[in-house]
Amino acid sequence: MTNFDVDEENLPSSSLDLEVKLPGLFRPELSVDNRQDAEKIAFSSDFSYSNKIRYVAEDDDAPTLKIRDARTHQDSPLTEDGAASLFHKKGFCLFPHQTKVKRWNEDYLKGMIFGSDISKIYALELESIIRNYLLPEYHVISVDCPPAVLRRGPSSKNEFYGTGVHQDYGLTLEDYKSTLAAYDPTGQVAKQVQKKFDTDEVYGMMVINFWRPIGGYTKANPLRSKPLAVCDPAFVNTNDTVHTALDAKVVGGIKGKQTDQMALKYSSQQHWYYYPNMTDDEVLVFKQFEVWKDDPMSKRETMPVRGVFHTAFEDPTTPEGCPPRKSTECRVQVFVGKRKDEDSSPSEEKCDLPAPLWPKSGSEWGWLACDMGSIGMIFAAAWSECPAIPEYLNFIISFAVVGMLEGLIKFQYSLRREGNDKRYPCAHSFSSILGLIQLALGIWGMALVFPNVAYLSNPSPETCETGPIIAMFIPSIIIAVVLVGLVGYGIYSFVVKKRSECE
Repeated sequence: MTNFDVDEENLPSSSLDLEVKLPGLFRPELSVDNRQDAEKIAFSSDFSYSNKIRYVAEDDDAPTLKIRDARTHQDSPLTEDGAASLFHKKGFCLFPHQTKVKRWNEDYLKGMIFGSDISKIYALELESIIRNYLLPEYHVISVDCPPAVLRRGPSSKNEFYGTGVHQDYGLTLEDYKSTLAAYDPTGQVAKQVQKKFDTDEVYGMMVINFWRPIGGYTKANPLRSKPLAVCDPAFVNTNDTVHTALDAKVVGGIKGKQTDQMALKYSSQQHWYYYPNMTDDEVLVFKQFEVWKDDPMSKRETMPVRGVFHTAFEDPTTPEGCPPRKSTECRVQVFVGKRKDEDSSPSEEKCDLPAPLWPKSGSEWGWLACDMGSIGMIFAAAWSECPAIPEYLNFIISFAVVGMLEGLIKFQYSLRREGNDKRYPCAHSFSSILGLIQLALGIWGMALVFPNVAYLSNPSPETCETGPIIAMFIPSIIIAVVLVGLVGYGIYSFVVKKRSECE
């Protein structure tokens, strides 16, 4: 039944093993239908189910479970290779990791537009762990790390804890896309996931959770409140999973949509673990979701369980008056290709990641200076007169602001570096949209200034002074040259294509 070679029954007992009643397990007699189109069991608005089908931890008949000390399965002190070995066997591990992150950003929109320690620092740290330790045997196609994290505890947006055994993304790719769509009004995120999954180079995808305490916890003062329990998926039968749903609006999603999650029926065969006394320099890594192209996804009820069920729980050894837990989690989407031993192409033992976004190169600072030069247009026009072209100031300010914003985004995400357009697709898309807006503004400027170009040789306060006319003329000329180049390239491409067809 198990997929690793440890004799768990004969392991020496750890003094830190616990016996507790975990919250939110479903009763084993519950009859469930795990087919893809079957009706899901829905949470009520207060995150609860009827106690007739679900245990509450305080119930007298709730089962008492053994929660094993997972540290007994890893090296002491922790090592990266030892952690990776356990991750391969069980789908979770405790990874030693000192992060350089100082600000744990929770605002996804702010992080996407302006960047954050998560996108500048943490994303690269986690990608290095994934490529070099967790999945070194695979060709990792892409690692998509969000620009923000989910924090829990005091001074965060989520002062409550995820108490209740659950798995966040379901079993199949359809389950996963359903949850993504519950938070995305455009529907594009789920479509992009499917599009990337369908490419020839991708063989599978997974979501890996990096969960860590951030409350200044040390070996002398470790985390003692509300640890996380994880269940080894090798000991979870698909028939014991419960297809559940949550009103997306309750958790910040779209009204009328549901997330696609899973709960778990109690079974004495399940193996539960936790890591006692975690510090800020340790991260609990576990798989939240995993699918491969050769999975039987058309028959959801036969899909293997790979995602790790988990829950926060009350540790009975927690000292009285212990402060609430402060923690953060980052869910990273990974697309995986062939195993390297199945591919004849040469590969390095370790993956060299792109340089971090900071510090910037001299050329990047130079490009930023050029992009910020647009502000000179505003100064050239603001204290001058141009009554012959009443809309001159609107055009100049609009063109300059859009140009500077585009330049700042390119600078922030180093989009002029090779490959960063793919590493930061949202920033690249936003920058491209701003470029199109600037092109449209330039056409407007051409319509304003070209009929009045004579004022260049005869400026005056009664018609148009030199500052405004030059501030409009220069960007209009640049846009005109760009348009001519685009048209010329289009004609050239058309001719070459026709010639190829004729040949």
